[in-house]
Amino acid sequence: MYLPIFSKDLKNYKDRKVCLIGKVIDIQEEKKVIRLKLLDTFGFFDVVLFDVYNIKLFDTLLILGNVSEYNNNFSVIVRYLSILNGDDEILWRKFFIKKIKKNIKKNNKENKMDEEKDKEEKAYDEELPEEVKLRKQILEFIRDNDKDDGVSLKDIKNFFDISEEKLSNIIIDLLSSGEIYESSPEKYKVI
Repeated sequence: MYLPIFSKDLKNYKDRKVCLIGKVIDIQEEKKVIRLKLLDTFGFFDVVLFDVYNIKLFDTLLILGNVSEYNNNFSVIVRYLSILNGDDEILWRKFFIKKIKKNIKKNNKENKMDEEKDKEEKAYDEELPEEVKLRKQILEFIRDNDKDDGVSLKDIKNFFDISEEKLSNIIIDLLSSGEIYESSPEKYKVI
């Protein structure tokens, strides 16, 4: 799902799918790439296109894409783009603001629930044996670092300083219990 955000939040959504609305203030055409600078309520942001669109200065665009970082600059790699006319712009901006308000409320509720859950988990974690803690940490690592194609065994091994045999046993246990699956050879995803 594409999350509606503003330009000020780009750095918090690196490698995630986002939705933005902005007005074109600069167009730079290169060989196979078109770079746009768009303006929204909180500033400007850069957009990278690989397809040719009939975009003019001051067009309002609805952008769906992934946030990427290059040389400490964040930009959106476009997957879908729509040029909005006046009526569409108003409609989408209203929808956009509603979604953002809904996400803020949802995040506040989740934060409160997460704080309570963290307190309970800390108390519970102190009672768990070391191997169970490690199994839980590996499962969380896979969940947190999965970027659509799974997490490689090499990444897991590099992060956790444990023997290959112990890691292999934990991965086999997670696979057999149905908590993870192998999306491709030696790449794992949480179910």
